[in-house]
Amino acid sequence: MKGYLKVVIFIKNKTYKWKKYPVIWLNFSELVSKEPDLLEKELQYKLLEIANKYGINELKAPSLSTKLGELINILGRLQEGYEPTPIILIDEYDSPLISCKKDQYEYVLAVLSSFFKVLKGRQKDCKFIFVTGVTKFHLSGLTSGANSANDISFHEDYAEMLGCTEEDIDNLFLSKDRIVHPILERLNRKNTQEEKYTFIQLKQALKDYYNGYCFTADKMVSVYNPDSILRFFYAKDFDNFWFNSGSPIILLQQMKQNIHRFNMDWDKCSFPIDKVRFKLVHPSFHEMPLLSLMYQTGYLTMDLDPSHVQDKNHLTYYLKFPNQEVKSSLKLILADFIVQAHQEAGKACSASVLSALRKEAWVSFLNIVRSDCLAKAGYRFLDKTEKSFQGTLYAFLNGAFHEMHDTNASAERDSAIGRLDIVMEESAQ
Repeated sequence: MKGYLKVVIFIKNKTYKWKKYPVIWLNFSELVSKEPDLLEKELQYKLLEIANKYGINELKAPSLSTKLGELINILGRLQEGYEPTPIILIDEYDSPLISCKKDQYEYVLAVLSSFFKVLKGRQKDCKFIFVTGVTKFHLSGLTSGANSANDISFHEDYAEMLGCTEEDIDNLFLSKDRIVHPILERLNRKNTQEEKYTFIQLKQALKDYYNGYCFTADKMVSVYNPDSILRFFYAKDFDNFWFNSGSPIILLQQMKQNIHRFNMDWDKCSFPIDKVRFKLVHPSFHEMPLLSLMYQTGYLTMDLDPSHVQDKNHLTYYLKFPNQEVKSSLKLILADFIVQAHQEAGKACSASVLSALRKEAWVSFLNIVRSDCLAKAGYRFLDKTEKSFQGTLYAFLNGAFHEMHDTNASAERDSAIGRLDIVMEESAQ
């Protein structure tokens, strides 16, 4: 095999043979170097690997861009029944930009722009070029000029391409008793309530938990997350499978850098965003609006509620969580980063906290807690429940005592007089 799949389809006694094209397939998530010169070398090595699959031992061109052009030329002259126009597939083109350090961003961007500039200039020599990525960035070689790439992200013709429709799930799984009955038996064995799952209830639960992704406002259709729904039928049980594929680096980085940017009312049913701002191609992920980021990373999707779709001005998109799985996943991720943020705040105040406690200066200690812990917690992150206040304070004190071997904070400790919410201790000297 030389990087192709030969498929023969029989249609009404007629045989259709797919033409054989040479393929340049690059997965940019495999490029691990953060330095631009090493990134270029990695890309050159990947091109040479592809050349080797077609019996080409070396690429003589001196630079990355000229090597790419040379490879396209060579593949266009292959014999053995190959078509003269290569197919180019690039997956996760934005990965090097997302994973690089901020001070290296412009350099990495320049390398990628140079690479895509060659592809743009060689469009006529290729059957087609298909590029995927999580986010939309401005790459001068890819998105500028009259012959810029077509963005199919919001096109109604491709609305069902990246998921399973309800019809797919019905035909492949729910119409088959040998699949459905074991699932119902398993779910009902685990269900301690009197009411048991019926087929109708199972179908609705699957929609609530794994369906709901809408990729265009022009077509009333939603799809299931293919990874999650397939894992459900394998496990025969409801679970949160989102973390297998739904924690993109860019979102985690932004949470780590500024968790308070995510201090929003995520329990709202819908989130409006200006259409122009939503579709804007961003020069840097550091400047990406939060709702656009959440959509592009899969945490929000189009809200096709008729009251929104029929907005007379047509200037606004409405976004929502696609399903319960994604919404609960976001809350879990946020909770982890919020705890980290409280711990970091506690570390910064460690000296003043320990000093106030050792001096039994309770007013000073409470002022520190109020100004450096609770006031900075974020009012949407810190709800009015006792559990929320306790968790915030515990994370803050854990940070304050983090590097002190003779002090510690513990929570929910049982004692002879009851359970203590938080205990702060210092070892005897």
